[in-house]
Amino acid sequence: VADALPAGVSPSDVDDDDARTVVAKARDLAVADPRFDPDIIEAAVRRAVAAWAEAVDGDDAAFAHLAQPRLLEELLYPPSPGRSLRLVVRAPVVTSVTLTALDTDADPATATVRMGLEGVRYVEDRNTLDTGAGSKTGVTRFDGTWTLALDGPPDAPWRVSAVRDDPPAGGG
Repeated sequence: VADALPAGVSPSDVDDDDARTVVAKARDLAVADPRFDPDIIEAAVRRAVAAWAEAVDGDDAAFAHLAQPRLLEELLYPPSPGRSLRLVVRAPVVTSVTLTALDTDADPATATVRMGLEGVRYVEDRNTLDTGAGSKTGVTRFDGTWTLALDGPPDAPWRVSAVRDDPPAGGG
């Protein structure tokens, strides 16, 4: 953060539109602003996934620090009447993080990543404790796409700003 672009200089001002890949673009930007380093972005994703898992069991503070507040609701409660359903994720392991887009024209700049995860994942009815989908005991693989915005505090400059649950590859 200390080596970020100076005030008044936007990431789009130093963006190399000729970069052949998103990762090359990020690495080029990282020369001027280390926050764009793909490894820094991946670390932010891994930290946010850990905080998400922690929020499942009640302590939302870490995730609230690393993500837009409205996202906690979106990640924990699938659409249902009266918030009766809850998505539970236990011990998620990030198996892959792929930088898929970088938007330096956005204000703030955004990075979109597709991630592979493994862990226990199920939907539970909070009133009956019945499992609606998934398994309380089986480890499953699932994918997601998160967009991070460069609008966080110095200790967490990349904050999760949008989430999308991706369908399983191959339909299953």
